[in-house]
Amino acid sequence: MGKCVCSLVLMGLCMMGELASVFGATISPSSIFSSIIQERMALLVSGWWNDYRNSSDHCYWKGISCNEVGSVTAIDSWYIKTPSSQELLWIDKLNFTAFPNLVSLFLTGMGLKGSIPKEIGSLTNLTTLDLSNNRHQGKLLQFS
Repeated sequence: MGKCVCSLVLMGLCMMGELASVFGATISPSSIFSSIIQERMALLVSGWWNDYRNSSDHCYWKGISCNEVGSVTAIDSWYIKTPSSQELLWIDKLNFTAFPNLVSLFLTGMGLKGSIPKEIGSLTNLTTLDLSNNRHQGKLLQFS
């Protein structure tokens, strides 16, 4: 399959119950679909992907990589246009808890401000984190 499942195919799989086998029998297709919608909304609310408001499949947005069912696995600022609005430069504009399958997070050189959100520590699949060349304030997080 390609980079990600397009929205209509994903909805069809959810309706047929086929998607549960990807995540295991304990997760319902409707909760997977709901999670993917939450990821898309978190990206839009950040304001960093405003150019994609009319594009339904966030897996094809620049700087976003998804797994085979359409859940975000990587966010890479190399492909994100740095926000021109000072309001959008706060790192907490992105709801990190919306990305349970995130493996790589590169928010390098965006000029982001604020403390590093403690919610990043709840990303249990995160293996790569790069927040360098920003204007963070406060204490560094301790990860266990």
